[in-house]
Amino acid sequence: MADEKQQSGGFFKNLVNKLPYQSLDFNNVINDLNPKYNQFQDIGMNRTEALAKNSIFYNNDFNSTPSGHVSVDGNYNKLVYANIEENKGGRLRDYRIMASFSEISDALDEICDECINIDNNGNVVNLYLRNMPDLDAEAADLLNDEFERYIDYFNLDRKGFEYFRQLLIEGEVYFEHIIHSGHKSEGILGSVLLPSDLIDPIFDNIQNMITKGYILRKPIFDPNKPEKIAKFDFIPMDENQITYVNSGIWNQDKSFRLPFIENARRAYRQLSLVEDAIVIYRLVRAPERLMFNVDVGNMSPPKAEAYLRKLVAEYWSKKTFDTNQSGQVQKFNPQSMLDSFWFAKRAGSEGTTVTQLPGGANLGELADLMYFVNKLYKALKVPLNRLNPDSQFSDGNEILREELKFAKFIIRMQQHFASGLKNGFLTHLKLKGIYEKYSIKPNNVHLEFNVPTNFYELRENQKLELKATNFNSLASNEFISATYGQKKYLGWTDTDIKANREFLRKDAEFQWELSQIGAGGPDWREAQPAEPVGAPGEQDLGLGGAASETPPPFAGGPAVVGGETIEDEPTQEEPI
Repeated sequence: MADEKQQSGGFFKNLVNKLPYQSLDFNNVINDLNPKYNQFQDIGMNRTEALAKNSIFYNNDFNSTPSGHVSVDGNYNKLVYANIEENKGGRLRDYRIMASFSEISDALDEICDECINIDNNGNVVNLYLRNMPDLDAEAADLLNDEFERYIDYFNLDRKGFEYFRQLLIEGEVYFEHIIHSGHKSEGILGSVLLPSDLIDPIFDNIQNMITKGYILRKPIFDPNKPEKIAKFDFIPMDENQITYVNSGIWNQDKSFRLPFIENARRAYRQLSLVEDAIVIYRLVRAPERLMFNVDVGNMSPPKAEAYLRKLVAEYWSKKTFDTNQSGQVQKFNPQSMLDSFWFAKRAGSEGTTVTQLPGGANLGELADLMYFVNKLYKALKVPLNRLNPDSQFSDGNEILREELKFAKFIIRMQQHFASGLKNGFLTHLKLKGIYEKYSIKPNNVHLEFNVPTNFYELRENQKLELKATNFNSLASNEFISATYGQKKYLGWTDTDIKANREFLRKDAEFQWELSQIGAGGPDWREAQPAEPVGAPGEQDLGLGGAASETPPPFAGGPAVVGGETIEDEPTQEEPI
């Protein structure tokens, strides 16, 4: 109880040190606004805090001093480079505007489509239990059932695309755990997605490495004006009350998280400026101009200039009838080419000529624009051939390096999301008492999303094919053991090699039985003669004769196939 009070006091102390929370009475807040805070408080994981207390670096008296900020000066820098607002609402609004840009939206859709992959069992994410040799089959089934129940709350097959898109745009995703106050042992009963612009994590130290809890700004609307927010209630949330997923990217002074699309901010700004410049240039330079070379004979320069003005006035106007002026008048003609050029020519020339000047010669050249488009896609880590509508999809043996990098990037995104889901699942197990019952540790539980299937698995098959080729070429050498080749070049463990031997025996038994059926028909067992009397060494082993006995059943061994351990009938251990 003393440790719980100390932990709660440390969390509130951090809140009091951060504006604008000094005036809050947290005892009343806990009792009125978040009565379930204490139910989550005593189920936390203290490993991170314990490591920090025993660390030479983290354990000091000045570790709670606020960090400084880095300012950027210059209008262009503010527009193109940093310009990261300290206000979270304004910052997220800018990122959402960026995400609506067509090129960025297409790239985000491509990323989110690869993050959600449904396997043959209908699962998006799977549970793997590691280093738990004492866990029996019944307990493993229980843990898998609880995991399926917990993961169904998130509806990843239908809403996973939305969650990953929010993570890419806003950099954070928050889920509130819903429990029943009177039935805490039932664990988490559901999850609610919280708006990321109304909740912030509260850290324990200057490095912002240890999350102590969260502060939620709950809007209270004006009863007289429902569209207006009267105030905000600041509600502290325990660390285990929230499933928190972040991008893993910090800002320059490490005070808040940045989304993935921050990498494309500069390219996005430059691309939008270049597009506007090209449009303006096309509008200005698109019209074709006329150049009039007027023969003025031997007129003096003043008379020649007056003669040109007279021609220009007549060219820019046309005769029309105006009732207000009671007759024909010269009216301005807006359809005339106002950008035409007029030049006087002296006597001896070929006379008056009109020459047509072409419009902008490079209006169809978009090399500069495509440079910034490619730069934007590169910042978003999406291969260019995926976003080019003219490129054809190919699943051949050749894979571009960009595709491999993109698949690894998708796996990193999935690992970030799986880490947040894992913490929530451990909280669910602790609420139900399963965590302590089976002595589960955080390292025993591993969550893994299905990897991108288009190119990642193809690359894995290519690696397996290379291993198999090397093994076949070396195992055919009489001086190299096949068993040693399986361990050295295929990477098999002793368990895999034993299992392979047992399954070879079972395959031989099956082939032998097929040969008996072919020779004696489906009732070959009843047609067998009585077992001959004699010493065991004199009995016919029946490898082809009719007087053979049924071989004893062969047992397979355990093997690791597709990340799961498959076991057959137990066999007597024997050294390889």
